Amino acid sequence: MYRICKTFTVESGHMLSKHPEKCRFPHGHSRRIEVVVAADRLDKNDMVVDFKALKLALKSFIDQFDHTMAINRADELLGAMQAAYPQGVVVFDEDPTTEVFAKKIFDFVTSVFETGFQSGSYFIFPNTVRLERVRVWETASSWAEYSLA
Repeated sequence: MYRICKTFTVESGHMLSKHPEKCRFPHGHSRRIEVVVAADRLDKNDMVVDFKALKLALKSFIDQFDHTMAINRADELLGAMQAAYPQGVVVFDEDPTTEVFAKKIFDFVTSVFETGFQSGSYFIFPNTVRLERVRVWETASSWAEYSLA
């Protein structure tokens, strides 16, 4: 089996309304996002998938988290945050923990791999590669991961 990893970086804030201590307050992280992709055989260009195709397919989705504040839909401060920063809030149906970020990104990448992607000469054919995992680093020493295995 062949594997590749494409890494993205975003500066991302969140508030964890269920947290009993400081993490319930707005704070931010430099998040490194690793997307690990596998294939049993290489494509006609001798690749699992072109790194640039992967970047083009995922960049706009991942960029929505850059320089934004993630907040739980049930958080009492949601309205005030949206009023203060109309384009700077990303709403989650649960607390936007790093584990939840990883699952959200995993689900999006899975949908791209099922439907395929093309931008100019860069492409990902439907159902030709498998997403193994998405790992999101919250700090230099802490990460969360989502995978099907």
